[in-house]
Amino acid sequence: MKNFFVSAFVNIILILISYGIFRKVISGPTRHKLYEKFLNSFAKFIIYIFIATTLITGLTALILYKTRYIVYLNIIAPALVSILVGFVMSTVPTRGSGDKKKNK
Repeated sequence: MKNFFVSAFVNIILILISYGIFRKVISGPTRHKLYEKFLNSFAKFIIYIFIATTLITGLTALILYKTRYIVYLNIIAPALVSILVGFVMSTVPTRGSGDKKKNK
C-alpha cells in the first residue's frame, strides 16, 4: 500500500511539472488552437485520451519487455501517462469568451 501512495504522489508531481512546462513553452493562442482542434467535444476527448493512453502503455510494455525490465511497467507507464495528462491540462483555455471584452 505504501508503494501505491508513493507512486500516486510522484504521478501528481509529474502532472503538475508537465503542466507548468507546457504552459511556459507553448504560447496561449497555440494551446487554444490545439484545444479547439482536438479536444473541443467531450466524445473526441474521451476517444483521444483512450487511444493515447493505450498507445503509451502498449509501447512502454513492448519496450520494457524487449529490454527485460517489464517489472517496472507499473511505474513507468503511469508516469508517461501523467505527462500526457499535464499536456492536456495545459491546453484547456483558462479565459472565457467574455474576458476579451473586459480587457478592451
